[in-house]
Amino acid sequence: MDKKLDFSKAVWIWENDSPKTDEYAEFKGSFTARSGEKTYLSISADSNYTVSINGALATFGQYADYPFYKVGDRVDISDFVRDGKNDFQIVVWYYGRSNMTYTVGKAGVIFEIACGNDIVAYSSENTLSRLSPVYVSHKNTEITTQLGFSYEYDAKNETDEYRFSKSVEVSGITYDINERPIEKTVLRKRTDFKKAFGGTYRFIEPTGEISPDMQKAALTFIRADRSEGLNTPFSIRSDNGENVYFIIDIGSEECGFLDFDITLPTECDIFVAYGEHLVDGRVRTHKRNFTCVYHAKKGRNAFLNTFRRFGCRYLQFFVGTTEVSVEYAGIRPVEYPLTFKKPAAGNLLRDTIYEVSEKTLSLCMHEHYEDCPWREQALYTMDSRNQMLFGYYAFSEYRFPRASLNLISKGLRDSDGLLSICFPTDNPLTIPSFSLMYFVEMREYIDYSGDTTLAEECFPVLQKLMSAFLDRIDESGLCPNFYDDKKTYWGFYEWSETLTGVFGESTPCIECPLNAYLSLALRNMAEISKRIGKNGDAEKYLAASEKINDALVKTFCNEKVKLFTSYSDRDREKYSVLVNAMCVLCGAADKIDRSVICEILKANGAGDTGLYIIPITLSMHVFRYDALLMIDKGYKDFILDDIDRLYLGMLRQGATSFWETVKGERDFDWVGSLCHGWSALPIYYYETLK
Repeated sequence: MDKKLDFSKAVWIWENDSPKTDEYAEFKGSFTARSGEKTYLSISADSNYTVSINGALATFGQYADYPFYKVGDRVDISDFVRDGKNDFQIVVWYYGRSNMTYTVGKAGVIFEIACGNDIVAYSSENTLSRLSPVYVSHKNTEITTQLGFSYEYDAKNETDEYRFSKSVEVSGITYDINERPIEKTVLRKRTDFKKAFGGTYRFIEPTGEISPDMQKAALTFIRADRSEGLNTPFSIRSDNGENVYFIIDIGSEECGFLDFDITLPTECDIFVAYGEHLVDGRVRTHKRNFTCVYHAKKGRNAFLNTFRRFGCRYLQFFVGTTEVSVEYAGIRPVEYPLTFKKPAAGNLLRDTIYEVSEKTLSLCMHEHYEDCPWREQALYTMDSRNQMLFGYYAFSEYRFPRASLNLISKGLRDSDGLLSICFPTDNPLTIPSFSLMYFVEMREYIDYSGDTTLAEECFPVLQKLMSAFLDRIDESGLCPNFYDDKKTYWGFYEWSETLTGVFGESTPCIECPLNAYLSLALRNMAEISKRIGKNGDAEKYLAASEKINDALVKTFCNEKVKLFTSYSDRDREKYSVLVNAMCVLCGAADKIDRSVICEILKANGAGDTGLYIIPITLSMHVFRYDALLMIDKGYKDFILDDIDRLYLGMLRQGATSFWETVKGERDFDWVGSLCHGWSALPIYYYETLK
């Protein structure tokens, strides 16, 4: 059960009684502390916060929660406190608009500071507050629809004496606040930095929108001074009257806060872009708005943003003046504290792949698992299943997966009994097949951690979720796809031909992959039930899996070619490696000759069959490999060699973390993720196939 935070005096407050989206509020006060006694801050906010004590950054980062499931932090701030009077400042960023990582709630913050047994400061109507004069509110500039807002900062107002006034008590926010179930993230030291390019820029037919204007800007290049190198400050001066720019290479994929220290001869605007590659000779911004805006003051500008994590390798600065001196520009990595296992294969390639896989996983772990650090930072069941499984071997850590599994359980929808697409979100879209992976990751959590308490707590959720599928089974013995006319359901399976589905399924169909996932989920649900002493349920769910397997063979197996097709109403002559792998894993293929399935699994394609075979994509190779091992354990060396080949290809192209698909940045209309947690599968096989 969740541990609770007890706020004995504090109330929820905000700066005003009519908050708007993308709003920053500052709260300040003072307290008296005694030397030799521990001082703790308890705090929760909607949507994100950062805290300074006596002018020093003390803590940051609201846990991802729901309005009905609030989470807060109890932080030891003793190291920032001095004997006697202490000043504090809390800045809270209210998003106010839902996305794939946030469910909209009411703007508010609640906090208490305790020294020893005494409450020495707490939030109330008497707490002084103001709209932030430096973080620009109400811009509503989205980076991506999944990730939410970017930010704009005005350094010219850092000395603004804009007055504070009393706060407003906020009603309607729960006081049932759970203590963060995992460790807080840690702010690491600055990354290395090196100037990759620099010169002057000119906007061509500017639109006033930073993203396309930066992509289309005309650039000139100023040759680097020979003294410029790693971690070397530099200056750029225009010789043609145009404004200057520079691009920073931090050396590898990182995820953290923008940090820079630059000096300017005059006030100006700085447009900052970030990304994972420089194929265009610049950071690509035209497909997504990977930018922020900084209004610089004359002289030195030292800036660290502690709200929005950037996932990137490269940073691009368009500086609205003809001269700039750069002391530092880079990222302060934000990491979940993990213990990395030293790879010991005795094979340089495999040890390197293992280490890069560990880095990939860690870059996708903060408040919860994230698919990628760059464009989404979202918790999906399919992605997180892979991340959990691989992480059990890499980190031997179980609090983090438990917390994410618990957070996922909060996303059960009343409307149809399915899980939402991400967590936390109230987005109406869902991927039905991903809901079924929840049973797999819950069962594997039990297997690796030995903890059955979460499954016991979540068993009503598991039952309702399973019923959402079983109650739809029709005369075919299978569950039809989920569809409506409200753009609610996405029949996605993987990023390959025929299997991507459409946003908003509106046509009824029987789908082989959905039912193979359902059969596999039933087997896992049976094992979960058995492990928590519900043997009757276990027998029921296992029997249901067998019935679905019989129907899968009858409906989808082409007896002539001995393969499973994917859909009842289309693409009957196209066969997917993923779909056939899933039919092996759920047991449906036990009822047929599996020799042809084995051939296409080995080839990840047609092999010598002469059939139309759709290969499996990078993240889904875990199902391909597991299906081969289920058929014959003798495929061990084949799988290890196949992993070596696939991942060496990414390393040769400069990967410092592993990609969403082998196409890399070329995929998804040239915004393919170059760091994706679900692709760190080498760890699992290097460990289990030793």
